[in-house]
Amino acid sequence: GWQLVILLAAITLPLGYTTGKEYAELEWPIDLLIAVVWVAYAVVFFGTVGTRKIRHIYVANWFFGAFIIAVALLHIVNSAEIPVSFWKSYSAYAGVQDAMVQWWYGHNAVGFFLTAGFLGIMYYYI
Repeated sequence: GWQLVILLAAITLPLGYTTGKEYAELEWPIDLLIAVVWVAYAVVFFGTVGTRKIRHIYVANWFFGAFIIAVALLHIVNSAEIPVSFWKSYSAYAGVQDAMVQWWYGHNAVGFFLTAGFLGIMYYYI
């Protein structure tokens, strides 16, 4: 699923099919695919943690769990769009609200996607 997202992004972005939002340029069908893939990732991760045989949970898994939930929340809230055609949509937010949601997303998506994931990897490594 993620490879399909990357392929669709590589095709649609050079063709100009974009929302114009920094770090969130992909149009609504691809945003939906990202959400579906991310929720599938969450189901696999939390399903694995839930069926574990060992009682304790590694610190790394707390970071990964927070990372998965936070990135899903950020993506879904920022990608709230009103489709007008298959490859065009407009943000569900207007004006200043759109700018605030976009900055909240852009700042925290990079922070959570990079920082929490890598901290989890490092805690697991250590």
